[in-house]
Formats: sequence, C-alpha cells, structure tokens
Amino acid sequence: MIIAVTGTGTGVGKTHLACALVGGLLDRGTRAIGWKPVESGVDGAAGADEALLREASGIATPTIRLRAPLSPHLAARHEGIELDAAALRETLAELAARWEVVVVELAGGLFSPFDDRIDIAEWLGAIDARVLVVAPDRLGVLHDVTAVVRASASVGLALHAIVLAPPALPDASTGTNLDELRARPALRELMITGVRRASIAELRCDAALLALATP
Repeated sequence: MIIAVTGTGTGVGKTHLACALVGGLLDRGTRAIGWKPVESGVDGAAGADEALLREASGIATPTIRLRAPLSPHLAARHEGIELDAAALRETLAELAARWEVVVVELAGGLFSPFDDRIDIAEWLGAIDARVLVVAPDRLGVLHDVTAVVRASASVGLALHAIVLAPPALPDASTGTNLDELRARPALRELMITGVRRASIAELRCDAALLALATP
C-alpha cells in the first residue's frame, strides 16, 4: 500500500503526521517506511523532514536534496537539476515492492508544482495511492479543503481522507472545523478526522490516524 501525505499548503504538519503514521504502523508489526522524494532548503547532509522520516522508519530512503529554500521545482532549476517524475515513480514502486506500506510525504500542497511540467496531483494521478490531505484547524480551512476536494475531482484524482491538524496559533474557529467539514454536502463521501496537539511519539498511538492505513 502507498499512502501519499500532502496538504492544503505548506507548514500544515504533514511531516509530523507522516512520521507518526509510520511509527504507529511499525508498532503494530506492519513493515512500513517513510519517504520524502524531494526536499528543498537543505543545508547539510539531510533536510529536517528527511531526517525525521528516517528516524521514524529506522532506515534511510533516497531523497533529492536541494539547497535553495524555494519550491522544489524552482530550487532544482537554480541548481540545474531535472526532477524526473517517471524515475521518482519507479523509486516509489521499488520501495512498495519491498515494504508493506510506503508513506510518501510530498512538498507543498496538493496542487503545488512537482516539476516544471506537472503538479503534485498529476504525479499522484499515475500512482495507486491513498491520498491524505492535511489541513490546519483554523479559520479558512472550510474554503481550503472544499477547494482542494473540488479541484481534485476536476482532474480525476480520488482523495481518501482529510486530516485536520492543530495549528501553531489556534483561533476562534479551532475545534469547530471538524464538525463543520463533516456536515458539508460536497465532502460527505470522504473520511474526515482530526489529530490532537501531541508529539510524534504520542501520535503513534492515535487510533483514528492509524485507521487511515487500514486495508
């Protein structure tokens, strides 16, 4: 099984959730691994997201590291590197052949550029994956989630679940958005869940999160 973790934008808690999901699956005896295909803003041997996923998995995976703190497609262009979408799909297939579950954490939002030609949604469209969209539990999330769901439907990409993550700065809507999203007619076919503010180690035991990986 391939689980793709993306979001409504950047800084929404994708890596935190992906690491917790990998750790929780390993705790249950599932052979799981986390993979970040491309990470930008890397100043050193490994980026922060890659390092966290490696720690959660207990093994390293091949991440393309780019120095500039930009969208990966721009950072790659600055360095004269071509992001080969097909080759990265092949790497994912190789990982999926060796592991029961591969949790892929993608940079940016679902419709962020993947490379100079396609966006992340298009890259995922050629892969049999469960797509989890992480969104921050704050003002504006009702619009952002609805927009992502409708945009995904327009390109034929099926989403598996929406996961609300606690924002860095809660606002007056925080805590109310889960019920509001579940009540929206356009979203009723989706799994919609939320996770509490907790460490990766604590979220490894979150039953609602792990249920997203249940066959």
